[in-house]
Amino acid sequence: MIRWILFGLVCTLIFAVTQIPATWGAYVMTNGTGLGLSGISGSLWQGKAGMASVRIDGRSYSLGELNWQLKPLSLLTLNPCADVTASLDRQQINGRACASTSGALKLSDANISIPAALIQDLPEPTKLNGLVSAHIDTLKLNGQSLEALKGNLSWTNARLHNGQNWLTLGAFAADLSASDEGHIRADIFSLEGPVDLTGNVVMPLTGGIIIDANFSFSDEFAREVQADQWLPMLAEPLDDGRHRLRMTL
Repeated sequence: MIRWILFGLVCTLIFAVTQIPATWGAYVMTNGTGLGLSGISGSLWQGKAGMASVRIDGRSYSLGELNWQLKPLSLLTLNPCADVTASLDRQQINGRACASTSGALKLSDANISIPAALIQDLPEPTKLNGLVSAHIDTLKLNGQSLEALKGNLSWTNARLHNGQNWLTLGAFAADLSASDEGHIRADIFSLEGPVDLTGNVVMPLTGGIIIDANFSFSDEFAREVQADQWLPMLAEPLDDGRHRLRMTL
């Protein structure tokens, strides 16, 4: 009789835990992390937010609809983790997110895919096309500041519209890391195409881009973009026929 009573108590406890509302899970994930959730439904263990956003240095970035599945054993370490997926306007994100009691938010083993056309904050009349994909081994935000970053990024079928024509650029890749100042650093290089590029780009979370790269164009591409007319004003010529671009946007 006792074992049946215990069995009944365990079943009741399991049922009660699975019915904990998703708002509890949302609180765990958003408490001090800069992550915002609205339109919450489901349970603590498997929930959904109609809209998610992350706030970094006073600026909100939309993630779209977010679904999560909490890992129960992670609660024992006071470092709850969940497998998450988010989607918005052909933007796809999936990975594992962990929140700590100190307010740190960690993303690991994550994949991000976004059409380059959705990238904002570009100087007019510049437009981009192609697919930007990233794999994040580790990303850690603490107090809305970047503490750690390791991953890689690619831009395939890259094209740029200069206000008159679409220019085919090829494909590029980058190794991602966090600088000592807590900025995103991308060590970039060409994979294919008429632009042979290498260098680094630093992106502070507060905004802006710092570029330090050297490059060369194929003869055909140089003629297409009339490089001889504007390149001397924009970049420093090097001895090997390449040019160096140092710019802050």
